[in-house]
Amino acid sequence: MTVPPNSNDLDTIRRILFGADVARIEQALADQRSALGGRVADLEQKLERAVGELDQRVERRLDELSQRVTTQLDDLSRRQQAHAERVTQLLDQVMVELSRRTEQLTAETRSAVDELKSRAADLEKRKLNVADFGSALAMLGQRLAGMSDEGGQR
Repeated sequence: MTVPPNSNDLDTIRRILFGADVARIEQALADQRSALGGRVADLEQKLERAVGELDQRVERRLDELSQRVTTQLDDLSRRQQAHAERVTQLLDQVMVELSRRTEQLTAETRSAVDELKSRAADLEKRKLNVADFGSALAMLGQRLAGMSDEGGQR
């Protein structure tokens, strides 16, 4: 029965067969693996720091953008409020002017209606005066006709 050699025996056999060169190459490989492991760990740390810094920069940038947007929205809100106040002021002025003009037109209309009523009353008086005058003329004509009839019969 064969017993497998342990790792120390294997190293010994290798040294005997391949000499010190293989041992040096294996040692160099082991050293390089160890160094690479250290470099990988360093790179992982650097990567983690870089990601952390990037996260912080992105956070700061987002905060700055948020502040800008808030400032712009506040400015827009102030401008809208000022515009609304100006529009309200202009509408108030228009309403005042419309009210004034309405009152003026109402007064002019009342004055014109009163003048028309006055003229109508004057015309009615003239009509009555003309009718009275016509009656008086008719009576006078009847009297004259009656007198002429009496004067011709005498």
